[in-house]
This record gives sequence, structure tokens and C-alpha cells, in this order.
Amino acid sequence: MTAYLSEKIRIISFFSMMLVVLLHSQLMSISSGVILKVQQLVTGELTRIAVPMFFMISGYLFFQHISKPLKAFFSYKIKKRLYSLFCPYLFWSIWGGLIYLLVNAYIENLNVVVDYNFGQILCAIFFDSIGAYQLWFLRNLLILVIFSPIIYWLVRTGGLFVLVGLFFFWVNGIQFLIQIESLFFFTIGAYIALKQCEFPCRVYSNSIVNVLLLTIWGGYCCFVVYYEWGYFFHCMGIILGIICFWRMYDCIKIQNSFLIKKCANYSFFIYVAHEPLLTGIKKSLLIVLGGSDSAIIIVYLAAPLITICTCILIGIFFKTKNPRFYAFISGGR
Repeated sequence: MTAYLSEKIRIISFFSMMLVVLLHSQLMSISSGVILKVQQLVTGELTRIAVPMFFMISGYLFFQHISKPLKAFFSYKIKKRLYSLFCPYLFWSIWGGLIYLLVNAYIENLNVVVDYNFGQILCAIFFDSIGAYQLWFLRNLLILVIFSPIIYWLVRTGGLFVLVGLFFFWVNGIQFLIQIESLFFFTIGAYIALKQCEFPCRVYSNSIVNVLLLTIWGGYCCFVVYYEWGYFFHCMGIILGIICFWRMYDCIKIQNSFLIKKCANYSFFIYVAHEPLLTGIKKSLLIVLGGSDSAIIIVYLAAPLITICTCILIGIFFKTKNPRFYAFISGGR
């Protein structure tokens, strides 16, 4: 992998993380009219490219430079990912659960957690975090990593037929064992790495073409929301959006920004730490500003920005004051 591609993946991951926080800032349950439609467009369509992008990049990075003997390769990779994924998953899952417990004890009631039996507590920690729901991505990624030898065998033997089959399952919403979107895009990344395809690192095209493509994607998503097109068209919007997102990086020259490069170091920390912080900020702003349409749209846009800046500042503090602890809660990143 070239230095340019490595930096491109890092910066795009940061912007994808910003989209994830914006996605989670939605207030559709208390919105109506134009405000609701705006959120359906942004949260329901535009930001939905972020998670598939993450899974595709993860698959590519995992299978890149695969070597023999395969047993040693997969043993090394899986052990490494267990540290970089499971350790932060466990810490932030417990942290989110404790915050949820304290908030319920102070504001509402404790029965939600107190009535849990031992098995439900373990499930809440390891499989379905009650205070940091965003950790489902790490959970799914861990499962994919564990089953990576099977994915390797499928890609090696089935090639494009495997991708076509997974694509069929995805666009039809067919689920089994693990979320099909996770598996599909992780396998795309694996295919690119294993087949040694030329990864489209730098896109040499006129910026007007990229802007036109971006406009088409935005217009397409507007139609999907306005006419309430089905899940298949939503999936096509994700594919088109990923292509646009990848191409625009070379067009707008953001890779030269010192601030963006520094902030990109904290992408993973923003991911694990933004909830329940984001929810707390949203609720606090709504209490101050009220529940009018103008207040809702202000909170919808301001809360993610405040959350991202807060997470970066917290990340800088821990990385400076206690780098060993920071490395543990961020998986060594």
C-alpha cells in the first residue's frame, strides 16, 4: 500500500466517522414536516455510506499482504485484532453500561438494570451494550475476523460469484447469523486485497466530473426519500455514495490540511466515546432551546460538532497524560 493510499484511507475514515456521529444525532421521533424530511435525507440516506465504507476498508486492511503458511498468518492477524478490537469493546461497553445505570438511578428508575439476571448482564456487556449502542460495529467486525479463514476460502474459490451472492442477499434484506451488509462490504475489501486488484487510490479525473457525480448522488437520495422508494434503491444509493466519497478526496485537496491530519488521529476514539456523550448533549440542548422546529435543526447540527470536538479534546488529554491507558481504550491506535 502506497503512502498516499494509507493517508487517503485515514482521512476518509475520519470524515466517515463524522458522518456516523451526524447519523446518530437524529431527532426524527420529535420531528415533523420539512425538518423530518431533512433528517430522513441526511440520516436515512447520505450518512449511510459511512459504515459500509468502514467494513470495506477493514476487510482490505485485514487481508492485505496475506502470506503463507496461512495458519500462522491468520493466527497473528486474529490475535492482533482481538487486542485492537476486543479490549476497547469491553472497556467502552462496561463504561456505557455504568453511565446508563447512573442516569437511570438519578433521573428515571433502576429497575431496567436491577432486574437483569446474570446471563442478561453478560449479554449486555458482550453482545448488546445498553449504554454504547455504536459498539455493534466492533462486535460484528470481531465476528468477521474470527471467521476470516472461511471468508478467505470463499473468496479464493468463489471469487466474484461470492460477491454477487452476497449482493443479492444484501439488496433483498436477507439476514443470517451476522448483518449481511457487514459481511458483504468486508468481503468486498477482502476480494480487492486477495485478488490483488488495483485499488483506485488516486482518481485522475476532472473535478467537474466528480462534482456532477456528487450532485447526481444527492439528487438520487432526494428522490429515494421524497418518493419513499424501497430498500433496493437505498442500497444503490450507498454504492453510488461510496464511489462519490472516494473520488471527492482527490478533488478537494483536504489531505494538505494540518488540522484534518491531526484530528484524523482520533477517529477511533470519537467512535467509541461519542455515545452516550452525544445523547447527553442533545438532551441538554433541547432543555435549553426547547422543542421548536428551529431548535431541533440547531440541535441536530450542533450536537455532533460539539461531541466531535469534545471527544478530540478528551482524546488529546488522555494520550498526553496517560498514553498507556489511552492505547488500551483505543486498541493501540
